[in-house]
Order: sequence, then C-alpha cells, then structure tokens
Amino acid sequence: MRIIITESQKQSTQDRIKTLVKKLGWNQASDVLGGVKNLTKLGFDNDPMEFLNIFNDLDVVQSEEEENCTLFRYETTKNVFIYDREVNEIYVNDGIIWDALERGFGISYNGVISFIRIWLREVFGLKEYIKNVEEFSHIPDWLTEIN
Repeated sequence: MRIIITESQKQSTQDRIKTLVKKLGWNQASDVLGGVKNLTKLGFDNDPMEFLNIFNDLDVVQSEEEENCTLFRYETTKNVFIYDREVNEIYVNDGIIWDALERGFGISYNGVISFIRIWLREVFGLKEYIKNVEEFSHIPDWLTEIN
C-alpha cells in the first residue's frame, strides 16, 4: 500500500511539530516523535534555519532587572537569547536553541555560532550588534529567567 502525502498535509504536519517543539522543547518533542532524526526530518526538512525560524516572533525587550541586557523571548522568563551590552556578549539558551542545533542537527560549536549570527542579523536586523559581538555562550543559570 502506498501513502501519498500532499504538500498541504506535509505543511500542516510540520506546523504542528514546530508548535510542539516551541511548547515542549527540543528534547521532549524528539521523544514524542521517536527520536531526533524524525524530528529534524519531519519538522524541519533537516534545515537548521527552518528550526531557528520558529523563533522569528520573539519579543525583544529591555530587561527590568539587568540594565545592560536585551532579552529575546517568547514568554516572560523564557529567554531564548540575551544580549549583554556591557560585556558585548550574546547568551544562548541551551535547552531551547543550542542543544537542538548541536545535537539535533549535528552542527559544530562554531557552526552553531555562525547560524545564530546569520539568523539574528536577518530576522532582527542586528547587523551592527552582531559584527561587534565578541562572544557567544550559554545562558548562565542566574540569567535564564530574568525579567
């Protein structure tokens, strides 16, 4: 028996998977879909930029607690990226972004940084910031939930 999936069915499935990743996180979503390979293929056509694009609608807000920090998030206290102007560093959330790119898509440390640079520049217009950023690192625990 042959199953034919139309383009609209494929898109609908991908949209549901992307919503699942955003709600549950990368690790739990991959468990639901039977592993990382299924998740990257079915949800994102093995394209890491497709994964990053599910976060194109992040809110960009000035931190109320840390005056030098700009927060990129989709829920209050769910920071995906933090730009610290004082030390000129961008912090990346491990559980939301870094693990997915590194473990899910098999991208090296430097490759992850390259993808994030391109994506932040294209989506959020951070060309000037990105060119001057000296360091990308994982969000330290004390910064994960700042407002």
